[in-house]
Amino acid sequence: MRTTSNIARAGEFAVWVGAASAGVIAACAVAAYVFGDGPITLKYALFVVGFVLFGLGGLAIQPKSKRRDRERVTFETGAAWDVEDRLMRLPPLRGRTIPFEERVSRDVKVFATSLVVLAVSLLLEFVAGVSV
Repeated sequence: MRTTSNIARAGEFAVWVGAASAGVIAACAVAAYVFGDGPITLKYALFVVGFVLFGLGGLAIQPKSKRRDRERVTFETGAAWDVEDRLMRLPPLRGRTIPFEERVSRDVKVFATSLVVLAVSLLLEFVAGVSV
């Protein structure tokens, strides 16, 4: 029986996806400006990383196969990562206790992060005018 509200779960999901997306975008930005040509390299790096995350996340959210001998791609572990415990101390989640078992699946979070990263790449192209 679930004891955590859906609002708390949605808040934890949003904080996780936001933090992961910000981390990926920041890492790509640093690499693009150090090793590349700046915004154009950033756009391409975000597209490639977003596409890889999309593929891995898409495979991870597939339902379990009826054949048990097949390995599944998954980001799930038996316990929370240290980073996830730190994210639980941020203001929207501070003071809330969401058991690890009741949180949104990490596989779904990775898939959502890929969509955010791909959206930023798209925004760089169409809104910011970053193109060849």
